[in-house]
Order: sequence, then structure tokens, then C-alpha cells
Amino acid sequence: MTQRTHFFFTGAHVLPAVMLAANGETTVMAVLTYLALLGVALLSAMGEEHARVPVRIKADEERDIHRRR
Repeated sequence: MTQRTHFFFTGAHVLPAVMLAANGETTVMAVLTYLALLGVALLSAMGEEHARVPVRIKADEERDIHRRR
């Protein structure tokens, strides 16, 4: 997970809690903020590309594969 995605996931959980602790009347705004930040975090996570590392097999570790018929 990149730092940007981690930031959005953390912010989605912390910011609404802080809003509610500061003023209990901001419940609707806290829920909307939570949903917006969670949506952005999910989109950010979907946009990440995983580093593809080729798998290499050493010649001395190769084994013969026999097919059963």
C-alpha cells in the first residue's frame, strides 16, 4: 500500500472521529466525510500497480515433470 492510500484510509477513520469529538452536532457531515475519504482511498488502492518481479528458476533446481495418462 502506498503512502497516499494509507493516508486516505487513516484519514477516513480519524477525521470523522475528531469532528464528532469536537462537536456532536456534526454527525451528518462526519458520515459524509467518512464515505468520501473511504471512496477516495478505495479508488487510490485500485489504481496502484503491483511491482512484477520475474520468477527465475536455477538450472540445478529444475525437476523433470512427468504427466500421468
